[in-house]
Amino acid sequence: MTFAQKYALAKKINWACYIGLFVLFAIWSFFVDGGSVRLLVIQAVPLLLVLPGLLKESNRSYLWLCFILLIYVTAGIVDFAMPTRQWQHGVLLLLSGVLFVSSMMSARWQRLAQ
Repeated sequence: MTFAQKYALAKKINWACYIGLFVLFAIWSFFVDGGSVRLLVIQAVPLLLVLPGLLKESNRSYLWLCFILLIYVTAGIVDFAMPTRQWQHGVLLLLSGVLFVSSMMSARWQRLAQ
């Protein structure tokens, strides 16, 4: 498998997890007790900061996304370890963890594919 093929696969995984996080945040905010529009904004705005760069396939945007995702991964781990955890904490941990790894590898494979 060439670096270009790996990069293409990683991009698909990136977009699936990126959109999945927004869907999770919307479900969490509107259909789970304790959710609100303010919670949706607080959760979604950091991810939206890198969206223009991701649309342009900027290498730096993938790297910045990794830094931002550290917050979500940490929150997912802490929430998942709590005895009062719910299903969305596990999904948050899974999506943010997969997106972190695929974004990191996208940045690497994009550079090597050029």
